[in-house]
Amino acid sequence: MLSTELQVSFFKKIKENVPPHVALVDDIAELLNISNDSAYRRIRGEKPLAFDEIQILAAHYEISLDQFLRLKTNNFVLSGNLVSLEKFEMGKYLHGIADLMTSFSDSQKKEMFLLNKDIPIFHNFMFPELAAFKCYFWSRYNFNYPEYNKGQFLISDFIELFEDAGKTIADLYLEVPSTEIWNLNCINTTLMQICYYRDSKVIKSGEDVETLFNCLVKLVNHVEQQAEYGTKFPYQKPGAAGKSKFRVFVNEFIVGDNTILMENDNQRMVSLNHNNINYAYSTDTILTDYSWKIMDILIKKSTLISETGEKDRQIFFDTLRQRIEEKR
Repeated sequence: MLSTELQVSFFKKIKENVPPHVALVDDIAELLNISNDSAYRRIRGEKPLAFDEIQILAAHYEISLDQFLRLKTNNFVLSGNLVSLEKFEMGKYLHGIADLMTSFSDSQKKEMFLLNKDIPIFHNFMFPELAAFKCYFWSRYNFNYPEYNKGQFLISDFIELFEDAGKTIADLYLEVPSTEIWNLNCINTTLMQICYYRDSKVIKSGEDVETLFNCLVKLVNHVEQQAEYGTKFPYQKPGAAGKSKFRVFVNEFIVGDNTILMENDNQRMVSLNHNNINYAYSTDTILTDYSWKIMDILIKKSTLISETGEKDRQIFFDTLRQRIEEKR
């Protein structure tokens, strides 16, 4: 059991992880299956927490007890949901991303840092046809779902979902200032996916193939234009209000791993991509502090091409466009 002072501090730490619209006492009472009065007594330290209660609370609120108790270990806590190997609901997956972005974009102070291996997922959602193809590819190739393995891919069969949930994700992304480290190889995965399904006749329509290549060119052009302005805005709307800072760096030697660092009012979070479509999250300071130090080092060793660096910016994006046309 925790001492009274430590227990009170423990609940203060929990409160940091509770959304503003959620009452802490209600949340605790529901989790521990106790009355609100009993929850209040625990929050005030009048009733000691049992070991099983500590375990429930630490797991639910993603609190590392090693960190909280200042135990010197190299362990850190990760959390996340694994995509089902039996049944996958793309709508549910997209709304999960949207919910996370909503909670993050509501903060007063916020910023994202992305170390890119591929084109960041958020950019794809600005072009629904491309997002539909990318998510179809993940579902069919990575998870072998029967409903995606039948027949061929047509944009029109999937576009509706991405014009809705996908647009929500894209709009939320535009509200968050971000710093991104790109590499010439970031575009390779998407190019290979389009070419593979074109050559294997999985993409049914030649017109759809052209649409995908055109979307990719539009995406590259849009990222370039945002980098020139140093702000985010919807496609072809550089004068749109509510601009967020957009910094783009190029690193010729480091291929990223799609790590995303997110910082809001009082918390830092690391998002790690694994098994292609899954993400694991952590607010553990052991991992977040380390990740920020690595990101700072990489930024210092990269070339800034947003706002300044016009020559480097033009060379970089011209090379991306050239690669697209070679595959087209």
